[in-house]
Amino acid sequence: MSRREERIIKPAHLLLPLTSPVIAILLILGLINIGETQVPAGPPFQSVNTTSAGLYNVTIIIVIMIIATYAIYRLIRRGLIRAFETVKNVLLAIVIISSVLFFTATYAYGYNVNPLIEHPLSILIIALTISALIMYAAIKAGNTVVRALAISAYSSMAGVIFAIALPAWTLVILLIALPLYDIVMVYRGLLGRLVTELSKYGEGKYPILRGLILDIDGVGIGVGDLVLYATLVSLTMLQYVMHNFTFTQGTLASSASLIGILIGLFITFKYILPIKKYAPALPIPILLGSIPLIYLATITI
Repeated sequence: MSRREERIIKPAHLLLPLTSPVIAILLILGLINIGETQVPAGPPFQSVNTTSAGLYNVTIIIVIMIIATYAIYRLIRRGLIRAFETVKNVLLAIVIISSVLFFTATYAYGYNVNPLIEHPLSILIIALTISALIMYAAIKAGNTVVRALAISAYSSMAGVIFAIALPAWTLVILLIALPLYDIVMVYRGLLGRLVTELSKYGEGKYPILRGLILDIDGVGIGVGDLVLYATLVSLTMLQYVMHNFTFTQGTLASSASLIGILIGLFITFKYILPIKKYAPALPIPILLGSIPLIYLATITI
């Protein structure tokens, strides 16, 4: 999370980042309703639900994140803006198309949407059309709300896919490790340097990170943060339902997690962000948002 100058905290700063976990709750409810709550993660991840596999999986994720951040930093530092934007757009397109196609196909077959099932090509056409609209809105839209909705759409889909593809222990370790990683990378690592490097281009001169950052009136929250918010509320919903709580109770638990994220964002904006021009957006929101999961652990262990 970063801000370019001192600004008053506005409702949009707190509410727009919550769009991703809100969409995630709706998506995971749809998947639970059709019984599609587990898909194989595939290589390079391990699918067994053990602490050792979880540590391995999280290590892989963090290594990928470090490599990606370093690549972004080097390209921007060398002034290779067009090359970076090309790579960014290609990777975003892959993520968006694959996510939209997964949900479109899963819902079509899960809810027996016969017109689509009888014409499988229509599923692909619909997915590609939706993906193109999301991609365009996330990168080209001038309206902040439209851009936020587009970015939240694929962030929430990615978060839900994480929640149903990765084993529970991997997700628990991930929710602990990534906030710590965020602190280190923001204050001592590449993310802080990246923010400094980007400041050389001036506000608005190059929308370099559009699609990777939700920029709200000078305050930026990374897509990775939104993905983890979505993962947290999805995991909360799944765990409550798996432990024989009702849909209503699971929804309430996810909503409580959402409120925790909101309070965490407020604390981060109000008290941590003013210290420097940037701050980690994961530690406090994830900690407070995890309270329903922590409660569940205390009554089920």
